[in-house]
Amino acid sequence: MLAAALAWNAPLAAVAGDPDAGKRIFETTCHRCHAAPPYTGRIGMENLPKFLANPRAYKPTTAMTFPGLRSRKDIDDVVTYLGSL
Repeated sequence: MLAAALAWNAPLAAVAGDPDAGKRIFETTCHRCHAAPPYTGRIGMENLPKFLANPRAYKPTTAMTFPGLRSRKDIDDVVTYLGSL
């Protein structure tokens, strides 16, 4: 449990996702509500992994009804994709 918590707090530079897989996840999951890659200024790229894991837990005032991505790999892939734009 502690190792999992530490992994979620890893610096963004340590994220090594697949941007092509992240694009596919964005297009099939996120694109339902986001016509274009979302503005991350409200959350920040450093906090995006925690937000994508559970948007409501990270920011209770979010308007997103999406429960979050459950796979760390999917989160890393989406963050890497968004970081590549």
